[in-house]
Amino acid sequence: MEKYSLIPKDFMTLIRVAESGGDLKRLILISILALCIFAPMHSQAQGAPIGVEVECDQSTVNINVHPEQNAPVTVSCTVKNIGTATQDISLDSNVDGNDFSISLSEDSFEKMPAGEEESFTATFAASPRIAVLSEDFNITATVVSWGMEPVMVPVGMLGSSAEVGGTVNSMPYSRMDLEVSNPSTRNIETGQEEAIQFTIFNDGNRIDNLEVEVVNQFEIEDAGFKFISDPFFRATVNPGASSDQGTIILEAPKNADSEISIQVELRAYSKLDTNAEASEVSVRVVVAASGGGGGSIGVDSLETLDSDSMAIIGMGAGGLIGVIILLVIISRLTKKAGKQKIAAKEAKKAAKAAKKSGKRSKKSKSVEQEFDEESELDDFDELDDFDDDFDFDDI
Repeated sequence: MEKYSLIPKDFMTLIRVAESGGDLKRLILISILALCIFAPMHSQAQGAPIGVEVECDQSTVNINVHPEQNAPVTVSCTVKNIGTATQDISLDSNVDGNDFSISLSEDSFEKMPAGEEESFTATFAASPRIAVLSEDFNITATVVSWGMEPVMVPVGMLGSSAEVGGTVNSMPYSRMDLEVSNPSTRNIETGQEEAIQFTIFNDGNRIDNLEVEVVNQFEIEDAGFKFISDPFFRATVNPGASSDQGTIILEAPKNADSEISIQVELRAYSKLDTNAEASEVSVRVVVAASGGGGGSIGVDSLETLDSDSMAIIGMGAGGLIGVIILLVIISRLTKKAGKQKIAAKEAKKAAKAAKKSGKRSKKSKSVEQEFDEESELDDFDELDDFDDDFDFDDI
């Protein structure tokens, strides 16, 4: 009879015997048949025509949902025909919720011989940035038909399906963004306080313990600055939210012979995940020199001058020194010339006076002649005596 075509040949024989015999024989044989069909699975394991097993190498699947690291996870699985006949087996999968997905590399295996095993993979995926979640999944293998001339298996028939399950999780991750309210250069005076204000945005998918620190704290202190506040800031921040405003206050050195310029380097990081990438930002602080900031020309200023500028400066300085030396020489010569003119005038006055009195004697003539000769010699001695008269200390 066609309605019993789902059962092996031995069962068909029992059915024909039952149909040909009396009522009592028929009842006994049908009872035996029913017991064979609905017997516990372990009692059928050795001789049942249908049976299937499915296994996967991991039951817990963890997916990284970091926006820069998100990737699907592949799990290896096997399906096995544990019946005594060839089987057609279908595969199906399911995961709870809408945040995860699962896909199988194969959806069925046809004509799988008894005792044979086939492999397939299950791929799990999740959208980036989702919250920390955990959902159940299962993979089901079902015997659709059996025998070389396929015989359909009723849905739910004992031993016709098997499943494997587990849990899929989205993993927590830390990510943050440090924002300074005023990132521009801060120009302050000596002894003045300056506040650097900032917030930390939690760009991760969990509540995180975040901290901000001054990376170059010791360098800043060595430059003469003093921290009025703590050089760090801590906050517990919800995902997708910003911290309260943090503030780090610096006091500039009391004195500065020249301008001081320094970078204040801030870094935000997670206390829960030391492997998470930190967020960094810096603010330049410039302190003017004491007394208005005129200061002196430092090494940095000299380095900015090119060779042409240095040559021009050198020529100007050399020219200035030459002018000073020339002025000193002119001054020396002018003084000597003045003295000579005065002496000559005095001599002429004396000569005129002698002529008027009529008392000019031969001796006086010789004196006057001697004076003129000495004057002429003095004119030549001026250049010889120049080195003695000119003193470079007067420059």
